[in-house]
Amino acid sequence: MPLLMALRRYWAIVFFAVLTLPTIGFLTPDLPAPMRTVIAPEAHWWTRATERLDPYINNVFGFRGAVLAAHGTYEKWIGGSGSDRVITGEGGALFLNEQQALEQSIGQLVRPQKVEMVADVAARLDAEMRALGGRFLFMVPPNGHTANFDLLPGYARHHKRTPTEYDLIAEALTKRGIPFVDLRPLLEAGKAGGPVYYILDTHWNQRGALIGFNAAMAAVGRPDLEIAEADAIGTPRPRLQGDLLRMKGVTKSDTPDVLYPPKSPYAAATDGLKPITDMVRESSSRDTGESTKGQDPFVSHAFETGHDGPRIMVIGDSFTQYFWDGYLAARASAFLWMHHRLCRFDMDAIRRFKPDILIYAPTERFLPCGGPPGAQ
Repeated sequence: MPLLMALRRYWAIVFFAVLTLPTIGFLTPDLPAPMRTVIAPEAHWWTRATERLDPYINNVFGFRGAVLAAHGTYEKWIGGSGSDRVITGEGGALFLNEQQALEQSIGQLVRPQKVEMVADVAARLDAEMRALGGRFLFMVPPNGHTANFDLLPGYARHHKRTPTEYDLIAEALTKRGIPFVDLRPLLEAGKAGGPVYYILDTHWNQRGALIGFNAAMAAVGRPDLEIAEADAIGTPRPRLQGDLLRMKGVTKSDTPDVLYPPKSPYAAATDGLKPITDMVRESSSRDTGESTKGQDPFVSHAFETGHDGPRIMVIGDSFTQYFWDGYLAARASAFLWMHHRLCRFDMDAIRRFKPDILIYAPTERFLPCGGPPGAQ
């Protein structure tokens, strides 16, 4: 009997040690892991205590990095889906699981200081255009997670919080009096006529791109430059490809996407146009937020169209790079597109090109700056 009691005492020590492991984890080094933060509620702590406690526990619970790493290893060992870069939602819709786009769209990742830095960039660009006698507009094409929120997995929809970074930039620019257009309600209303975003790709489709372009023209006081959907977009047809499908390692989907082909002359975006050179100092592919494998897919381009219209400059990314070229060619006398490079774009290109209209349009997940404005 004494021997049995001694064994029990040892097991009690082991059991107690296991229970204290999470506490030890608060004090010891851990493996790196992605952060998931939210803005603390402004209400009194005793009325919303759980909302304050949950993000803290989520960020700092003991051995968080080790636990997440172990989970990833286990998933590979049991033969999981093969790619954690993509999330599958309702109706076969796919969503990017990188660059913290999901956390950003559902308000689980909010960086007020970085949003203010972007607002500072917008203020500088607005001042540049005022000095040139032109118009400036800031707009943010939403993440697919934001635009197709109703297709996210149920657990993601359940964890939606406000404000999001999109909410914060809209509020910051409005307070500063900087022209801004919120594309979220416009795209939501546009769904009545069909999809505005792909479900197998990270981008909006041609309908969504046209809604964004027309919203920009109206916001800068040029509704005469808007393009009717019936004139620009052809009969929809199935689309069996997409970057999210490739990331998932799947060759086809049970649910095809919808492609809205552009009509002529909007399809042949730059055919027959005169290139304008030496407008932008090209930098390396770093800080674009995309994987380039040593090649920069975001080389700037500028053209004279040969007809009347304003000079339009767009600082954006893949949401405007080719989607808008046909529209710009049809409505501008000259246009220039360049990548924002997370605020590290060539600021002097504005003075060289002298646009009448300047549009800064970073996609939602690339909203935060990656360094000082204009740094190369």
